[in-house]
Amino acid sequence: MSHAAPVIETEDEYTAIERAVLETPRGRWFLQEFGQRNRAADTGEVIGAIERLYDLARETRADARFGFLYHEMQEMRRALGAACETMAAIKPGSRRNDHDTGTEELAAIAEAANRAAGDIAHAAGRLQEISEALRGSGADTDLCDEIEMHASGIFMASAYQEMTGKRIGAIIDALGQMEAHITRSIALWEEEAGRS
Repeated sequence: MSHAAPVIETEDEYTAIERAVLETPRGRWFLQEFGQRNRAADTGEVIGAIERLYDLARETRADARFGFLYHEMQEMRRALGAACETMAAIKPGSRRNDHDTGTEELAAIAEAANRAAGDIAHAAGRLQEISEALRGSGADTDLCDEIEMHASGIFMASAYQEMTGKRIGAIIDALGQMEAHITRSIALWEEEAGRS
């Protein structure tokens, strides 16, 4: 016994079967219910397909947008790393050194610059004291004036050096914070991508 539906070959056959079913109240109810169920099923399938397409389009846009941001964050991290290395590699008497350096080393360099500025200011103060002692013991006044003038110049230069060291320290702190945020963002994106 075959369960396959018979094939209706002509439009006339279809119309004849439809009229026969529509003659009874139960036949009319069946056709109406059958039509509603099929429309609901078709509508559900269409809505589901539209939702799947919408989700796919949204994910694709988001992936493209976040992929671009991920790439830019990677470039920013590389640029920050290069800037930190360059700043830390600058040594007295050389333009550049190729040592790997992190923000901790840069902070140590800024601290050393601040200490050096303090040492320079202390030495300039000592020169002024020596000049005053020499003046008090009857030394050449012009020589004592010249020593004091140079000591004042050293004071001014060390104050500028100290201010520059503090600014560099603030920049290094900002670079370290930016690097940490960027690294954390990249790690979160990579973790999220690993889950997908």
